[in-house]
Order: sequence, then C-alpha cells, then structure tokens
Amino acid sequence: MQIYPDFLDSTGLLDDGPALRVRLDRDGYLFICGLLPARAILAVRQRLLAKAEADGWLDPDSPVQAGIANPAAACKDPEDRYMRVFRNLWMDEELHRLRIHPVVTALFTRIFDEPALAHPMFVQRNIFPQTGRFDFTTGSHQDRVHIGGATSYALWMPLGDCPREKGALAVAAGSHTQGILETKVGSGAGGMDIAVPIPGSWVTGAFRAGDALIFQDVTVHKALPNRTREIRMSFDARFQPLSQPIADTNMVPYAGCGTWEDVYAGWERTDGQYFWKDLPLDIVPLDRSHYERRDAMAFEMAERGDQDARDAILRIIQRDRSEEKRARAEKLLERLDAA
Repeated sequence: MQIYPDFLDSTGLLDDGPALRVRLDRDGYLFICGLLPARAILAVRQRLLAKAEADGWLDPDSPVQAGIANPAAACKDPEDRYMRVFRNLWMDEELHRLRIHPVVTALFTRIFDEPALAHPMFVQRNIFPQTGRFDFTTGSHQDRVHIGGATSYALWMPLGDCPREKGALAVAAGSHTQGILETKVGSGAGGMDIAVPIPGSWVTGAFRAGDALIFQDVTVHKALPNRTREIRMSFDARFQPLSQPIADTNMVPYAGCGTWEDVYAGWERTDGQYFWKDLPLDIVPLDRSHYERRDAMAFEMAERGDQDARDAILRIIQRDRSEEKRARAEKLLERLDAA
C-alpha cells in the first residue's frame, strides 16, 4: 500500500482569512483540527449508529457505539438496499445542523471575505469495511462536474475518529490548477472517476472527531480503503460566496430523499429549516453535459455486458429526468443482472 505524507496543518491560521485564502488558492485544500466540538460530532454519530443498528447494518454482538459493521449487510450508494437505510440517516435533524454551525459559517465568511452560502444539498456517506465479498472505495474524482454553478468548496468531516486505515480522505494537492479533467464511468461519487494521470501530490492524514478537510471543487480527491471492522461515517457539505451563482441541483434534497417537506416532517425544531429561503440567490441550471457523456459511456458498456456500468445505470434509473433514458437503463440493468 502506497504511503502518502500528512496534510499541511492550517489550524494555526484559523482566524486569518487572507492567509487561509492564500493557502487554499495555492494547495487546493485546508486541514483544520478541532473545527467543531468533538461532543457535537460524536452525538450525531451516536444518532446515526442507532438508526443503522435498527436497520441491520451493525454487528448484533457488538456495542452500538463501536460501529462494528455487519458484513452480511454491506452495500453502497446507489444500490436499493443502501438507499432504504440511507434516507433515514440523511434526514437526521442534528446532522443537518452541523453544516450550518456558526463556527463553520464564520470560517467560510472569513475565507471568502463576504457572506458565505451553505448549499442546501449535502452528502452523508457510509463506507462498509473492505472484505473478500465487498470491496468498495471511492475513486479519484472532482466535485465540479456534480455541483456546477460558481466555484464552491467542500467541507469533509468524519463522524468520529477516522485513522487512515478506516478510509480517511486523500487529496491531490495542487491538482485544482488543471481545471476539469477527463472522466470515465466509475462506481463512486456520481459514477465518474478521473480517466487521466492525476496532477499534484497526494496527501492524507488521520482525523479526530471535529477535524475538517476543506477543498476546492476541482481539487482531485479520493478515499483510502476502509480496512477496519467499523462503518466509516462522514458528511461533506459545500460552500460558496453568497454573491455567486448556485446550480439548481444543489437546492433540493439528496436524490431519493423526497422533498424538503418530507425531510422536515420528522424534526422536533424549526430552526435550521429553509435557511436559504430569504437569501438573494442567483440559481442557474446545472451543466449536465458531463452526465450525458457518462451515460453514453455507461450505455455502451452495458450493451457489451460490462458489469462496471451497473452503478451508473442505477443512477440513471433513480435520478435522470428523461423517461426514455430511464426505460433504456432499466432494460440494460435486467440484462446485466441476468448475466
């Protein structure tokens, strides 16, 4: 296994917006220790683990707080058996509040030197351990093709401690200077992986609960394999200057999680709901050309019986606006599964 050097620690610059901006422009990422209180992160982790345990994701012979996975339940986005459990996790009230914590909002406001917008849509991920029958690790990718709009920045935080061997994130420092790179059909992060040599230098590190990784939307990143027995839980939210355009796809809940009314129906408090409602937003259409190229490649692969197209075909069925494309994808999925 290749060993990458540690992240450059930017914690000492936390209150210096211009210095953070310079480093982010130079390296494409920031690593900050203890951005949020560990107790807040661990409280959300416990909430999500309790839900995961109720749906059979955890080892019934281990304490829930240990987060030990049930290998028989191993699954991944966008599989149906994953989504059935994931919806309840993603809708968690306290999870949603982490990304609009005052400390987080203040940090991005300092970096942008203007009011910061947290995207309404964000991602919560659950990565099962790597085993003989289950081997999924998020490959190298960029976020811009999925996020669209103006330049945005991701905030990635594990829900709990995350050593390298648990599947910590890695970034290619300096890769953000090369723009959007060519992609191919992949199994992670929107079904697109980088198809060309990765520019920059890979760095990674161990995370403690509350640590944060921030990176630009064209910074190439990936996960390390989860070689522990635990489910690796994390969330990544996106932020941008309020004055800049935001793509329409970022205004709705995560695909498969219903409407905002559905999300908020189970909440106990109203604070944090529709926090973007009265903001002066410039909402623009998502550039879907990257998805169209992915889908064309996936259709061609599936026609050949290539099982590597399966996740992309599932995404088309679940999320594409075209009834014709969804119908074609359903037929191809039946052929792949029959094979």
